[in-house]
Amino acid sequence: MTFRKARLQDVDAIISLVQSRIDWMNDVGLHQWNETDYFGRYPRSYWEKNIDYFLVGEEEGRVVVAIALYTEDVRWTHDGEYTGTATGQAYYLHHLVTNPACKGAGKKMMLYVEQYAIEHQITLLRLDSAVGNLSLEKYYNALGYSACGTCHDKLYHGILREKNLSLNY
Repeated sequence: MTFRKARLQDVDAIISLVQSRIDWMNDVGLHQWNETDYFGRYPRSYWEKNIDYFLVGEEEGRVVVAIALYTEDVRWTHDGEYTGTATGQAYYLHHLVTNPACKGAGKKMMLYVEQYAIEHQITLLRLDSAVGNLSLEKYYNALGYSACGTCHDKLYHGILREKNLSLNY
């Protein structure tokens, strides 16, 4: 798998991955993006506007995994006060999406993100995962992301998680 910064021409592929993952969630009875009005919250214009924050992974010339790396995140606030590290010291990971048929693509992307962060002098990775998704909780725990709080964003209820890369390298 090869990784790179996403380009505007990748928007259709990323949206297609998200739709495939939503269809998969419906098929397996998982309650997450498929029940939170995901494309209502993140329409095509969102992906186009934010494409510079995305990394993608390709196999055989097609995008099979994508993730966004932001330097700020409103979900990491308490009573409107920003509680994260100073801008530029953490990456906030969003929209990790893989082709359901590409087993292991998410883990490969997450390992790449760690290397990418270190190369950009970022030592803290933060993300959130849906409350009640036990398989995702186990997945992030296995990758070293510790639960450290909760968040609520409209229909979404999440668990805040972080990984300090300076402890691992």
